[in-house]
Amino acid sequence: MQTENTLAKFFSVIFHPLLIPAWAYLALIWQGNLLLLRIPFNLVWTLGALIFLTTFLLPTAIVLLMLRFKMISSLSMPFRSERIGPLVVTAIFFYMTYYLLKQLQIAPVIYLYMLGATLLAVISAAVTLWWKISLHSIGVGALVGAFAALALLSPANYSFLLILSLLMAGITASSRLMLSAHKPAEIYAGFATGASLMFTLFMLVGQ
Repeated sequence: MQTENTLAKFFSVIFHPLLIPAWAYLALIWQGNLLLLRIPFNLVWTLGALIFLTTFLLPTAIVLLMLRFKMISSLSMPFRSERIGPLVVTAIFFYMTYYLLKQLQIAPVIYLYMLGATLLAVISAAVTLWWKISLHSIGVGALVGAFAALALLSPANYSFLLILSLLMAGITASSRLMLSAHKPAEIYAGFATGASLMFTLFMLVGQ
């Protein structure tokens, strides 16, 4: 049981919602069609560093400051009221990432993803006012929704990334349930919200 809890905590950390944009970018780079993605080869890792900075490092730094000044009780934020501030901060940084990438006119798939992630952060903040929806499930659900749409729209083959993201979603959901971080309904609702919004956005804008 101890080993299972340790693994559940590990997967909860590496599949944290703030890390999902970085995972999405790495998955797309690994898929390999930089020309189709409109990512200049010489900017691959610079762009990756920018995304990691604005979607993970900077929001995390602000959340740590909130913890330092006792605006939240812990990094796990067990109470709904504690999640509003960090979600607003996340939405701001996600939108900033979207805006920067759109101005650079590179990686349209990534900046479309960041637009969806921004909308999901805002929706999450609104829902959190009355219900503790799973943010982890929203994050991995968004990844599944994006890859599902790309598998339908893109001439490149995204089937493997779609399968990989579904596996990642299953592991994440199981981990959150094992840690008693959420009730099943909160997990399912989070996944459905993330997947449906991102899939719809890609299908509407990506065509």
